[in-house]
Amino acid sequence: MKIDFLKIQNFRNIEWIEFNPAQNINVLLGENAQGKTNLLEAIYTLSTSTSFRGTSDQSLVRSKCEEFYLAAGYTREERSFSTQLVYGAKKKNFKINGKRANHNHSDRLRVVLFTPDDLYLVKGSPSRRRAFLDFVLRQLSKEYLYYSENYTKLLKKRNFLLKKEQTNSKSFQVLEELFTESAARVILARMNFVQNLDEIAAPIFAAINQGKEDLKIRYALSFPIDSGKINLDNIRLALGKQIMQKKEEEKRRQSTVAGPHLDDLHFYLGQSPARIYASQGQQRTIAVTVKLAEIFSFYRIMNFYPIFLMDEVLAELDEARKKALVEILARGPFQTFLTTIMLGPLENSGALVNIMREGRLMRKE
Repeated sequence: MKIDFLKIQNFRNIEWIEFNPAQNINVLLGENAQGKTNLLEAIYTLSTSTSFRGTSDQSLVRSKCEEFYLAAGYTREERSFSTQLVYGAKKKNFKINGKRANHNHSDRLRVVLFTPDDLYLVKGSPSRRRAFLDFVLRQLSKEYLYYSENYTKLLKKRNFLLKKEQTNSKSFQVLEELFTESAARVILARMNFVQNLDEIAAPIFAAINQGKEDLKIRYALSFPIDSGKINLDNIRLALGKQIMQKKEEEKRRQSTVAGPHLDDLHFYLGQSPARIYASQGQQRTIAVTVKLAEIFSFYRIMNFYPIFLMDEVLAELDEARKKALVEILARGPFQTFLTTIMLGPLENSGALVNIMREGRLMRKE
């Protein structure tokens, strides 16, 4: 998947941009607060219909304007698509190929986003890693989207009944079956994806880190599985068993003590937990690796590459890792949009360099 043209109007500090990006690396060069991240945010919003900064739609509208307009033309597997998103008067209008569409439409733009916040993936909270898995898998699978959303609703209802001390009711027993079914499907999908991620990440990490350590990625369950074979039935049975054993604890705490809402993603350098032993440079390298592995995992599952959005990440790496990453991007079959205040190794990467200044985009001569 590659963007052929992009139009942005009245979005953040951008009054109007019409951009025909390169098919490989697109560099957005400029000082801070010039609108580089806003352009990435526009692409992300066009893909997901929400901002990655967690702000309201209204705050995305340029000052003293009434609406923003985003549009793009893109190709996927030799098919051409167009998409547009208009927000105004507290309403959003999203279209694909000129027809009203849902933001989960199968033909929408797909993106992988990497911001400085992702550098805390290793040592940050487990909720950050679960959110990472959920975002990726919801892009990859409608089934996962259904079961993860269903699980969230069932978990909320289950916790409500625990607080009301209504665990002996018939409705709670029915809820229990639905809860374990959705939980098992969410967990199995996550575990399969993490196995994919682990296989793809190992050689990428070795390339960026000059082969100094081996990276392993493992899915960490919040409950034990006695059987060595991981499948839907065994996950369902193990979770049910754990809930039975923890029944009194759940009543006391009035909350669910096992399930995918408490699972985690662990990274290891050799046999050592990266969360404890990784240096700052190693943590950053793991985060970069995971995002690149996400892109290649996406291709393995969907048979096309998403758009890669990178916000001010190069500044966080040392020169050797920076150079190795740029080499991977330059060889990569995916399209990258990257913001930076300095070109460094990008100077000779063959990238299309554009300067961002006060919300305007200008080709670098």
